[in-house]
Amino acid sequence: MKTPFKLLAALVLCWAAVPWLRAQCETTTTYEFLDGNQVSASFTAGADRFWNLVSRPQYEVPKGSGRHVSFAAAMWIGGLDSVGALHTAASTYRQGGVDFYAGPIRQGFAYNCGRGFTTPGSCWPGGMLSLSGGKTANFYANGFQVYDPQTQATLQRILPNDFLQYLSLELPNGNLLLVSAQNNSGGISKAMVFDPNGFPMPQVDTLHYLHFRGAMTAMPNGKVLISSVQGHEVYDPVAHTATIAPNPASLALEPSLHTLSNGLVLMTATTTGYLYDPQSNSWSAGPSWTLSRNAPAILTLPNGEVLIMGGTLADSITERYNVASNTISAGPYLPQRMRHMSAYNYGSQEIILTGSGFNVARDIYVLNWNTGAIREMKLPAANLPMTFDGSTIAVALSQTDNFVYVDPATGHILDQRWQDVWKVSRAQVQQFQLDVAANAVNFANYPDIETWPGNGNVWAGEDAQLAPYIDIDNDGVYDPLHDGDYPCFPGDQALWWIYNDDGPHSESDGLPLGVQVENLSYVVDCNVSPCPDTTLDYTTFHHVEVTNHGAVDLHDMHLGMFYDFDLGNYADDYVGCDSALGLAYVYNGDANDETATGYGLYPPAFGAVVLANGEIDQMGGSMAYQNDFSTIGNPETAAHYYGYLRNLWKDGSHLVNNGSNGYPGTATGTATNFIFSGDAGFCGGAPTGWYEGGPGGNQPFDRRMIQSFGPLNFPVGETVVLDYALVYARDQFGSNLSSVCKLKQDATFIKNWWATTLDRGCFNLITSSPEAPVAPVLGMHVAPNPNAGSFVLRLDAAATQALSVTMHNAQGQIVWQGRLGTGQSSLDIATEGLASGMYLLQVQDRNQFYTHKVVIAR
Repeated sequence: MKTPFKLLAALVLCWAAVPWLRAQCETTTTYEFLDGNQVSASFTAGADRFWNLVSRPQYEVPKGSGRHVSFAAAMWIGGLDSVGALHTAASTYRQGGVDFYAGPIRQGFAYNCGRGFTTPGSCWPGGMLSLSGGKTANFYANGFQVYDPQTQATLQRILPNDFLQYLSLELPNGNLLLVSAQNNSGGISKAMVFDPNGFPMPQVDTLHYLHFRGAMTAMPNGKVLISSVQGHEVYDPVAHTATIAPNPASLALEPSLHTLSNGLVLMTATTTGYLYDPQSNSWSAGPSWTLSRNAPAILTLPNGEVLIMGGTLADSITERYNVASNTISAGPYLPQRMRHMSAYNYGSQEIILTGSGFNVARDIYVLNWNTGAIREMKLPAANLPMTFDGSTIAVALSQTDNFVYVDPATGHILDQRWQDVWKVSRAQVQQFQLDVAANAVNFANYPDIETWPGNGNVWAGEDAQLAPYIDIDNDGVYDPLHDGDYPCFPGDQALWWIYNDDGPHSESDGLPLGVQVENLSYVVDCNVSPCPDTTLDYTTFHHVEVTNHGAVDLHDMHLGMFYDFDLGNYADDYVGCDSALGLAYVYNGDANDETATGYGLYPPAFGAVVLANGEIDQMGGSMAYQNDFSTIGNPETAAHYYGYLRNLWKDGSHLVNNGSNGYPGTATGTATNFIFSGDAGFCGGAPTGWYEGGPGGNQPFDRRMIQSFGPLNFPVGETVVLDYALVYARDQFGSNLSSVCKLKQDATFIKNWWATTLDRGCFNLITSSPEAPVAPVLGMHVAPNPNAGSFVLRLDAAATQALSVTMHNAQGQIVWQGRLGTGQSSLDIATEGLASGMYLLQVQDRNQFYTHKVVIAR
């Protein structure tokens, strides 16, 4: 989906049972930089912000200085249900675990045969293939699907009863060959060749034998050799003809076929191999191996050798076949004795394999065929069907009748569409609008506009509206290709991404909340937009929408932003807060920020200030803790995370203002929700209140801080909106303390400017087009729309000539066609087997055509 410059960072494992499948648990996460002004800050597709994904500053300001003000930031949430059970979700740069997952929550969505389609009878996977173009075919009894992970679109075909069981093969031209293999008494196999992009029902070709437990392979001449215990034949998928081939010395009960590099075909038969020559249509003696193998996996290795694996429970040894010398030698051992297997090359020395074996576990393994080293990837009930496209594994999970995508490097599950942070700019959108007006759009120049996730997949339980956009024709469908719709955002550059906590919580260990978190971060560039104060050029803005898509109402819910403030040199920082302003901040502990990473003399201050949006208008609390595992150190349980959100230490004691500038929590005093809320003389006056660095106080060092908001009631379906800004300030003629004074002044300006000047209309999900849509001349109407596949096309007036009616999918392919006769003004349309999504209905007369969008939501 994204351009090649997108970078990936490996994250932690996330194993669990069925709920984990719904979490779209990721292996790798895309990150992107918000860098449209004097800041460069990295954001991941999850809950994490800034932390070191690459060897460069995290929240760098000024941009290009090589100095950062924060090492990491993340979201924390906690609340109670009606019986008092604690639900939490948190992230702290994922060093210990993961609670948040990229993508929206999928409500009420049951994975069925891969991606939510109902099929007759059982849909236990009968096999899988990785197809050209990155798609995956999933086969089951009397049907199959082709799934595109980039668009999350699925095409499905129900097969005739003859295809309860069948063999499958991708042909060199990208078509699918299916050969029935049902064990009918006296039956004969049939063949069908499908175009996997549109699925028109092909002709059915009758073969010569029943290929129950058979095998097939494509040969260099474009024809396919099909073998079974009944006999052999050569099928021509272009001419749709089958020719009987001679039999070798013995027939295999369960053969395997593999086309070799020299053009011959190797067939296995228990302990004997045979070689078929398609040029002479004859067999010759092949190698013999030590073990009797039925339907083993056969793979040509990068070094030219052929590895023969599995097909037996007698031993786990593999055997190497040297094609040139027609000899066999011992190969590496499999991780267990395996009967049925799938195996694929992975890199130069490894293979990916899975299968049913002697043990109960059916996991995925990575085997180094050169050294014999084995790496195991544990999955919940991984079944036999698996395929690999060179970068990603698709594997069937038997307990759930679905398949998922797996990263072979780590074993994590991928949901590819949501492993992304979308990045757009005002200049980019303006040029896109000009190109639309000139009918000269090249989407290679606008990948994030083209893929902007304005709509979720409703059929998969995702929200219909997600990222904000300008809807040119006001139809509720983001369609930049046909309508010229484009992203909507404030400022001059923006990032948008989404994540949820609908999965196992290995970070906080709390019960999931079922929240969906949508993020819009943006900046103003004073080189592009007139700025009344250059403070805007050093500020980033953040709009966060948190929705309860869970099963229970929550109360006493607190949101919090975790910050690992590292102001240049991380080892000499102080923190504080201004409760009236809603500002939590970090500043240097002395007048010189030393070391190569420091800011030097006159160091800056940096903070997060809440922006009053009418929903969350003030900070609920601020808390700091140590980077250790003491009572006032790193949280270790759900109660600790929730406690810090409510200004409680790990032992349950409340934060107190001890009045002596001492170490937090070491003295009794007045309970408070705001740590170090006093004034160290920042603006030149006498120090007052409780602040870090006073006489007898603690020494500057590495600081972690929580800025919290709440308590809030959070019923199911409710959305809580948080707006805040991250502000950088530096008094170049003052001190570390006067920079805090400037920070408070700048934060006050930012709050007022945001409330009175910034256009925040894009915070609505969809913004109407500034221009009224033009009604089609023909007066086309579709009702209902959206629909479940059946709808009525109506015209304002009866047709004066015959009109052709076609329906196109997102790729422009015709998926339905019909006709409106002269004098007719309506047409009933019923589609079968079409995936949920957006389609284009086209009505054409002799001179021109008219279009109307149709949304199918089954």
